[in-house]
Amino acid sequence: MQPSTQNPAHGLRLRLWLLALALSFCFAHQALASHEANEPSDGTVNSFRWLQKPLLLPETPLRRWQLEPASLSQFKGKVVLLNIWATWCPPCVYELPALDRLQQRLGNEDFVVVTVSVDHDPGPAHDLFTGRLALANLDFYFELPERLGKTFPLDVLPTNFIIDREGRAIGMLRSYVDWDSPAADEFVKRLLAGSLPPKLQNQAN
Repeated sequence: MQPSTQNPAHGLRLRLWLLALALSFCFAHQALASHEANEPSDGTVNSFRWLQKPLLLPETPLRRWQLEPASLSQFKGKVVLLNIWATWCPPCVYELPALDRLQQRLGNEDFVVVTVSVDHDPGPAHDLFTGRLALANLDFYFELPERLGKTFPLDVLPTNFIIDREGRAIGMLRSYVDWDSPAADEFVKRLLAGSLPPKLQNQAN
């Protein structure tokens, strides 16, 4: 039998880090993902708000690692789940692995998950994204909050937007979401079919 090559110390450090993240998530969630009274969130897709006036998106700039330019317009024709996050936001970091799994399950030529870091220094965000979290199904994008904030409200993180095939933001949720739930998959499938869950239809702002 071959001896195990796994480093026990590395495994312990990872478990301790995950525990610390979970604890910080519990304590920081209320402060980072607070809402107005008319924006309740239960951590599910049922808390998405349908926008009566879709948010028109110009050539919204994004950047890939090594400063390669990109834009949200490159996804036109697809339904996009846009997630805006930062390393200093525990609920954001908590949500990323579930978004990665959602992209693995449902990402195709019609649907894509796009996550964008708004850290001023993208280096630690990239290291977390590709290293510690090892997100294999998502591409790394970042942009300065001063630039992205010209298009999207960034007063609460994480923020999730639904962008339709015409490149318009039609729904938003200023909180984390349990993207591993069956309800999340059903939500995406309904969007791809051109329909909305009844609860979401009734939450026009």
